[in-house]
Amino acid sequence: MQGDLKHMGVADLIQHNCEDRKTARIQILNNDDQATIFLDEGTVVHAICGEKTGEDAIYQVLGWREGTFSLDMDVTTSEKTIERSCNGLLLKGAQILDESKGTTDESTNKKEKTMKKGEIISQTLQELLQQSTDVQGAAIVGTDGLVYSANVPEKGLDENLVGAASAAILGLSRRSVNQLKRGTFAQTLIQGDDGNIIVTGLGDQTLFVGLTPKEVNLGMAFAEVRDFASKLSGIV
Repeated sequence: MQGDLKHMGVADLIQHNCEDRKTARIQILNNDDQATIFLDEGTVVHAICGEKTGEDAIYQVLGWREGTFSLDMDVTTSEKTIERSCNGLLLKGAQILDESKGTTDESTNKKEKTMKKGEIISQTLQELLQQSTDVQGAAIVGTDGLVYSANVPEKGLDENLVGAASAAILGLSRRSVNQLKRGTFAQTLIQGDDGNIIVTGLGDQTLFVGLTPKEVNLGMAFAEVRDFASKLSGIV
């Protein structure tokens, strides 16, 4: 597959292939400059642009407005220089581009604040998971199913599906608690053959979803989820 950046920008190119969960190599030419981006099942794992690698390479190429690109499917790399999620990369890249242009109007400032908030949520979630011993993956989801941030262990797991399922679980749980007169909803535990799902509210419009392995101390997992929720509720 080949194309022109005038018809599909770099950000759209990356986002489209991430959403399709593709494993591929994207090569982009801009005059004498060249960039190469590797995706593994919808996750950006490595990028090279001149002397820059990793996230710096992505942020460099996001500013290109002219050039051509080619997409080679099922091309992999052993290099891994990027840990941030696809959405996190694009949000950070948009923020850097806006700052480089020196834009200061009200709408741009609002946009930058939104992007910064999304980046903080993503980074906080990643840091909490790295420190956790019982929670493998997690997501912050709106009650309407919109995924604000997700970091899940299973490759190929559709984030939109995580959002839709979590919102449905929350809705059913709240109705059940109310109908059975059990007070205010606190959290839900769903156990499967391969692990557990813990859903708890962060506020009126958001919820936290934690994924744990099968062999886990549920008491410790509940404690960690409460700690996650406490730290994240002040951000979202």
